[in-house]
Amino acid sequence: MGDVLNFKCPCCGAKLTFSGKTEEMTCEYCDASFSIEQAKAAQEAEEQDAASSSMTWTTTEQLLIQDENGKVKGYRCPSCSAEMVADDNTAATECPYCGNQAIIPESFSGLYKPDYVVPFSVDKESAKGKLKDFVKGKKLLPKSFTSGNRIENITGLYVPFWLYSCKADGTVTFEGVKKSTREDARYTYEKKDFYRVRRSGEMTFEKIPVDASSKMDATVMESLEPFDMTKAVKYDAAYFSGYLADRYDIAENDARPRANERVKNTFRDKMREQVSGYDTVDAKAENINLTDAKAEYAMLPVWMMTTKYEGTSYTFGINGQTGEMVGSLPVDKGLYWLRFVIGIAVSFAIILLLILLFGKSGITIKGAVIDLVISAIIGFIYVSILKGGMSNVQKSRAAARYMNDSSYKKGKAVDIFMYSKTEKKEKPKQ
Repeated sequence: MGDVLNFKCPCCGAKLTFSGKTEEMTCEYCDASFSIEQAKAAQEAEEQDAASSSMTWTTTEQLLIQDENGKVKGYRCPSCSAEMVADDNTAATECPYCGNQAIIPESFSGLYKPDYVVPFSVDKESAKGKLKDFVKGKKLLPKSFTSGNRIENITGLYVPFWLYSCKADGTVTFEGVKKSTREDARYTYEKKDFYRVRRSGEMTFEKIPVDASSKMDATVMESLEPFDMTKAVKYDAAYFSGYLADRYDIAENDARPRANERVKNTFRDKMREQVSGYDTVDAKAENINLTDAKAEYAMLPVWMMTTKYEGTSYTFGINGQTGEMVGSLPVDKGLYWLRFVIGIAVSFAIILLLILLFGKSGITIKGAVIDLVISAIIGFIYVSILKGGMSNVQKSRAAARYMNDSSYKKGKAVDIFMYSKTEKKEKPKQ
C-alpha cells in the first residue's frame, strides 16, 4: 500500500487546490500558485526530507478504518487523526475538522485507474452563484429552503463515468401510410395505402457518457451533459486536490445497456428523418449492429448539493466544466394553493370587468359560473407553469450530440407498396 497523498503549499504549508481557471495548484491561504509538476516536486522533496530524519511513515492501510469483516467504513485524517466516514469506493475526501484533503491513489490503480480526467473549470463561488440564480424568482419555493446557508454546503466531486464509442450500421423498417378521401351522397370513404419503408445507414459515436456510480442520480447526471471531452487529460491524482472523488461501483457491462439504448434511439431517429411523403409512419423492425465498440473510464467534474425537505431528498448538480445547472426544487403546498387562488381571483376579476364593459346582457348567474370555470382553468395553467419551472432534470433519450456528423452515411431507400384498405363512414343526416 502507498501513502495517502496530500498536496501542501511549499510556502505556508496550507492545502493546495487545483484551479481549473489557471490550471495550477493554488493555496487558499497565501494565494501562491504552482504548476502540478512544481507541487509534485515540492511534495517529493518534503517526503525525502522526512524520510532522512524519520523511519516511520503512514500508509493507506494504516489510515483505513475497517469493520470486523475487513470492509472499509472510513479513513483516519493523516493531519489531525480525526475519523472520516467513507466506504471502499471513496478515493478522495476532506477532513471535516481540519479541512485537509486526502487522496488515496491506490483506489485508482489497476482496473480502477481512469483513462481520462476532465478538470474543474468552474470554481466554487461561480457554482454557488449558479445555484442562487436557479432558485431566484421561484414563487413556489419554500422559504426554509433558502435559509440555513444550505447553498454553502455545495461540494466539488469527481464522478466516475464510462465513455462508450462505436460504429453503428444497419436498417430500420417502417410502415408508411398514405391516406386519401372521397365521398358520395351518403358516405365518406377513406383509403389507406400501406407501404413497407426501409432505410439504412451508418454513423459513429464518440465517448457517450454513462454514470458509473450507484450513489449518483443517473437522470441528474445525464441532464448535466455535454462534457467537452476534447479538454480531457490523462489521469493524474493532482487534479483531485481540493475535491472529493469516488471510483466506479457500476461495472462496465452493467452500464453498457444504457449506452446501447441511446445509440439505438439515435440510429432510429436518423433513419426516420429519411422518411417523407407519408401521412403516418410507425417503426416496425430494426437491425442495428455495433463494431469498433470500446469503453473507457473517466472522472468528470460536478458540483453537488443535496438537501431534504419534508422527508424528500433534492439533488442539484452543476457541470464543473460548463456551468450547466440542473435540479428539482421542492414545492411549498401552501404557496401552490395560494397562487392557484390568486390566479383564479385575478382571472375572474378581469373577465368580469370585460363582461361589464362589453357584455350586452350584463352579469348573469350563468355568465358568472362560466367566468368561474374559465378562471379555474387559467389558475390551474398558471400554477402548472410555475411548478414546471421548479425542475429542469430530464433523462437523455438519445446520443445525437456524440455522433460524428461527418461519419453519417445513408444507404439505399426502399419503399414497397403492400396493400390498400378502404373504410366508409355514413354522413350525419341533415
